[in-house]
Amino acid sequence: MRKIIDVINEYLKHIAVVSMSAMLLVIFLQVVFRYVFHHSLTFSEELARYLFVYVVFFGTAVVARENGHIVMGVLTQKLKGKVAKYTKIIAYVCTLLFVSILFYQGIRMMMLTSYQLSPALRIAMPYVYFAIPAASLIMICNILLLIFDTLHSNAEN
Repeated sequence: MRKIIDVINEYLKHIAVVSMSAMLLVIFLQVVFRYVFHHSLTFSEELARYLFVYVVFFGTAVVARENGHIVMGVLTQKLKGKVAKYTKIIAYVCTLLFVSILFYQGIRMMMLTSYQLSPALRIAMPYVYFAIPAASLIMICNILLLIFDTLHSNAEN
């Protein structure tokens, strides 16, 4: 399972890079069109916003696997041994609960907006909201792997 999740994380990294590049290109083209050609692109702001959503959620999923999220380390840095280990696990479980709620609410958002189209691009809104449950599912898998790794590590770490 770990290899599958790692492959998915690699794909998500590439999707995030491509989305970020596309977002920057669209914003650059909007500036060029507005100030050079005196004509704005009607879809650029909306497309950039939706690409940003994908960058944020997929990037968050990848960072979860690398245990790179911001933490308050004041307390945990002072803890040692099994106390530190189990404090980490409690934090992962709390994060897991939050991400599970995010997954559920993302599915609900997709269902609630299934009949809506975006104003400028005219794409179905569930495609936009798909980033939430997809990234949440990957985050759940990544956090479960972190919990497993923590449980099977030495108490000294």
